[in-house]
Amino acid sequence: MSSIVEKVPLIRLNDGNYIPIIGFGTFCVDENVVRIAIDAGYRHFDCADFYQNEDVIGTALRKAINEGKVKREDLFITSKVWPTWLGKGRPLKSAQRSLKNLGFDYLDLLLIHWPTPLKQVDNDFLPRDQNDKCLLDESIKLIDVWKEFEEIKSAGLTRSIGVSNFNPEQIDDLIKNSSTVPAVNQVESHPFISNSKLLKWLRERGIEMTAYSPLASAGMEWNKSTLSPLEVPLIKNLAIKYGVTPAAICIKWQIQRGVTAIPKSSTKDRIYSNIDIFDFRMTDEEISSIEDLNRDLK
Repeated sequence: MSSIVEKVPLIRLNDGNYIPIIGFGTFCVDENVVRIAIDAGYRHFDCADFYQNEDVIGTALRKAINEGKVKREDLFITSKVWPTWLGKGRPLKSAQRSLKNLGFDYLDLLLIHWPTPLKQVDNDFLPRDQNDKCLLDESIKLIDVWKEFEEIKSAGLTRSIGVSNFNPEQIDDLIKNSSTVPAVNQVESHPFISNSKLLKWLRERGIEMTAYSPLASAGMEWNKSTLSPLEVPLIKNLAIKYGVTPAAICIKWQIQRGVTAIPKSSTKDRIYSNIDIFDFRMTDEEISSIEDLNRDLK
């Protein structure tokens, strides 16, 4: 286990903090799965208020700390503020709720989950009108939300702040109208949506890209005309060549192009194999060939 932990590179963010280049997605996972991930060597855990299981994640992490398996300073914990919590004063309350549920004094990274402020309707995460359309709150400006994030960071509740699912124009507006460049933009990215242009744009501004769903939500059904990336012959052949799983190839592709990846699984063998990717390296030609699989398919 310790050898895997030592092999995971740390990426320096634009604010001087460091993020492990591979993390563990926690959507719909339970305490036992998190415990397995810790034993497998994961130290970066991607959480969110929307997932409604931060109390479970926190329990697992704190138990591991109490058992001497990890220290808090070894962990990198991300949380996110959901669109219904972007109104004035609410990002702070959301961050405080996440910290209370997790049982920690600070986060390592806090993200604006989506750049689409929604109206606050009771505790509804996805308020909709009579036509089943989400109720957007156009009175909320993202730059105002971002300035509240800056205050949350200044108060010591998070070490870094960033965004998720933002496009260049939205990020550029934050940069031009505040004193803080987002440390991270977390977006969907896998062989079918490489986001290469966005990656280049972010890199020019010193912003790290994090890939969620790096396996293209392999557990979900695709339409009949579309293979899962894990079934693409190129990916399968590379897996055979390097003696790893197709999932490991997809994750390694992200790592080799400098993108932080946060795969998720609830299966022990896959949790272990997804992080055991640091004993091989693909060629530049192979990285490019995976890039060519891009279809801009979300």
